Amino acid sequence: MADGSLPRASWLARAGAWARRPQTAMSAVFLMTAASSVLVLARKHHGSGASLSVHEQGAPMALPNSPEPATTPSTVVPSSFPSPADPSNAAAARSRRDVAAAGPASIEDALAFQQNGNAEAALTIFRSLGDTGDARARFLQGKLEKELSGCARAREIFTRLATDPQAGAIAFDARLEEGRCARQLDDEEGARRALQTLLDVPSHRERALAELRELD
Repeated sequence: MADGSLPRASWLARAGAWARRPQTAMSAVFLMTAASSVLVLARKHHGSGASLSVHEQGAPMALPNSPEPATTPSTVVPSSFPSPADPSNAAAARSRRDVAAAGPASIEDALAFQQNGNAEAALTIFRSLGDTGDARARFLQGKLEKELSGCARAREIFTRLATDPQAGAIAFDARLEEGRCARQLDDEEGARRALQTLLDVPSHRERALAELRELD
């Protein structure tokens, strides 16, 4: 028993002496440090190496197989286009300059403008046609002037038209409107003078009498 224990004790003694050597201790520390570094690098590589690479300038960049961040599509605002013009209001949209540039127009064109609310365009056409000697256009001009700005300007138009030998039967209409405008302007004498000239005109007699009664 004693003989068998000697070699074992001798072996343990030699191992203990080797472990206590400074070179052995330093080697063990080096091996442990290297193993720890390898373990840390392996963990980092496993966690981030699959999604990031290193750009040639050193900045991280996403690999082709890495998921791209979700992006919110930009909101597209449709262009606002004006709605097509209502055909019934097409005439009203034209200005006085448009009428002048469009060339000759008819009384029907002017009436269409007036009906659609574009009195200025209608008035431009009436004036233009009236200057060419169109008695009907001049009479309608006077009516529209009366509607827009009262009898001061309209009365002058009616008075000139009533004495125009080329006006025909429209001269009687103009004389009646002259008398009405004179009454509205408190010119009683002028109103009576204009209206009494119609008492011998069958087509206008009753209307002239009605206006004269308003003066009594």
